[in-house]
Amino acid sequence: MLATVLNKNVVERVCDPSGLDCHWVIRPNRSLTWRGALRVYAVIACCCLGIAIFYALHGFWPALPFAGLEVIALGVAFFITLHRSGVREVVRVGADTVSVEKGRDEPTEHWECPRAWAQVRLERSPIRWYPSRLVISFQGRQVEIGKFLIEAERSALAEDLIQAIREPDLKPRRAE
Repeated sequence: MLATVLNKNVVERVCDPSGLDCHWVIRPNRSLTWRGALRVYAVIACCCLGIAIFYALHGFWPALPFAGLEVIALGVAFFITLHRSGVREVVRVGADTVSVEKGRDEPTEHWECPRAWAQVRLERSPIRWYPSRLVISFQGRQVEIGKFLIEAERSALAEDLIQAIREPDLKPRRAE
């Protein structure tokens, strides 16, 4: 398989050698793995609880429950952040269709339209500091992709998708 990577961890384009099928795997930038997060969390929790225990032993006992709440809140924040970074979007441009699948471990959302009628639009927000929206639409139905991408990645992905959908090289597959 031929892979062209726009940004190593964020958008990956994969095409089969015959050129009949291309897909893009879009994922958030996860700079910290589960194992790395657990290590960072353990260090922070040990420091925080160690200081709280020291002060609790010297008569400042209210430090201990507050430190415990801080450690729990930090653990919840790490979990939510890492869980949300596991989202994947797969955009597939086949010979006849364009499809989008979204989910974590397996697709939970599926959208499909004919390739000849698919439109890729990068919609700018009327408010200057709001991010643009990358949508694929067909007959009034649309799906937004790449919400978590930065502006440069979103516009590069839009150009790549527009080119792939308009490309005449993708021919219908022959029935065998």
